[in-house]
This record gives sequence, C-alpha cells and structure tokens, in this order.
Amino acid sequence: MSKESELKDLLSPLVTEKGYRCKDVTFEKSGQNWILTVFIDNTDHTISLDDCEFVSRSLSDYLDEVDPIEQSYILEVSSPGIDAPLKSKEDFDENIGNMIEVKLYRKKDGKKEFSGELIKSDENTFTILDEKNEIEFEMSEVSKVAPMVIFEDE
Repeated sequence: MSKESELKDLLSPLVTEKGYRCKDVTFEKSGQNWILTVFIDNTDHTISLDDCEFVSRSLSDYLDEVDPIEQSYILEVSSPGIDAPLKSKEDFDENIGNMIEVKLYRKKDGKKEFSGELIKSDENTFTILDEKNEIEFEMSEVSKVAPMVIFEDE
C-alpha cells in the first residue's frame, strides 16, 4: 500500500466526522519541502477557504498526535476543483449523466482520448456514450478520467 493510500485511510474518518469527504490525498516533494495535500469535498461541492481552514486545524492536531510521517512536511487542505480526476467508485457514481474526458495509456480503436456522457460504472469498468456509440473502458487501461469542463458564453 502506498504512503498516500495509508494517509487517506488514516485521515478519511476524521474528515468524514467533520462533515466532509476526503476525495484524495497526495504526498509529494516540492523543492526542498514535502507537501501533504488533503482534498476535501461536500455534497453540494462548495468548499470555501473557511472549510479548508477548519479541516486543516483538525487534521493538524490529529497528525501531531499519531505522527504517521517521519520527515517534516507542510499540510495543505484544498478543494479538488471542478476538473479533478475521477478516481473512486463514488466519484464515478456521482458523475453518471455528466460529460467526461478519458485518456488512455494505449490506443483503443486508433485513439488515446475520448469524451462522452458517463452512463454506467462498476468497480472495474465504466461506459460512456459518445456522439454515436457506447464505449466501455477497463479501469486498468485508463491514465486519467475527468469531468469535461464546458464554459458557456453569457
């Protein structure tokens, strides 16, 4: 299990207890510093700076107690953003009926990028409807799946 998975498993219950969902956790080196970033969300997808500060204070105290990271690091709590990748079954379930973009490791039907409406998903596969076809993807063949961000002129 990766350090990020361990940290997500450790922190998710506390984030949930505070009324949010732990969407993702990253732990990576940036310059001289290690950065632990916890991405939180809520049911209406409106995370404010106050929400991030509230969760950050709770996580900081908890992390000081349990001390799961050997080296020094900076804790950041953030919203995943509108174009955050879909990673979990819950992410896919929340996006049924929405337009998504799919990037593959290797070409399928001569292409590595697809877009369409997400129409179904399970633990190992998901299906989109492009302009004319249903296309099923194995999770293992996908490098990234994200909501399609469409900006409309006013």
